Amino acid sequence: MPDVEALLAELARWSADARADEAVRARMRERGLRKQAEEDARFAGVALDLAEAGAAVAVRLASGRTLHGRLAAVGRDFCVLDPGGGPATFVAVRAITTVRPAPDYRARPAASERGAPLDAALADVLAELVGDRPRVRVVTEGGGEGLTGQLTTVGADVVTVRLDGEQGAAVYVRLDSIREVALLG
Repeated sequence: MPDVEALLAELARWSADARADEAVRARMRERGLRKQAEEDARFAGVALDLAEAGAAVAVRLASGRTLHGRLAAVGRDFCVLDPGGGPATFVAVRAITTVRPAPDYRARPAASERGAPLDAALADVLAELVGDRPRVRVVTEGGGEGLTGQLTTVGADVVTVRLDGEQGAAVYVRLDSIREVALLG
């Protein structure tokens, strides 16, 4: 007759070994999934994660300018930066070189493959805004401080801004050269 206590002890060891093996496999699966997520990461997904967390960020642009605030929205080719107390700024993704969360944000490796939740391009947003004739500051590629005035028209590839203080003078801006549009009122 087999020794029941020895059999139970053997079953307990076997069960512990099986749990340990399963824990190792689970960690390996988790590592593999995390690695895959990091390899599939997209800028829009990372920006969306930061927006949802309400993280304060510093957005560095190819022009050398740095904008500060919280990402309020993410579109197909733009992000909206809310500086908290100043005008919201639409920033073309192609102008962004880095996004740095504030030190109090618990940063993780980029691992979000989500796309932009707003299925709109910057041109679409500007076309919607034009009916209100908002006062804007438009910064173009290599454009320094930008052009300030009233957004009057948005065409297929051109935006018209009636400049402040220049008695009706207009400037025509090539749409794909726009890097920032700040809503001033």
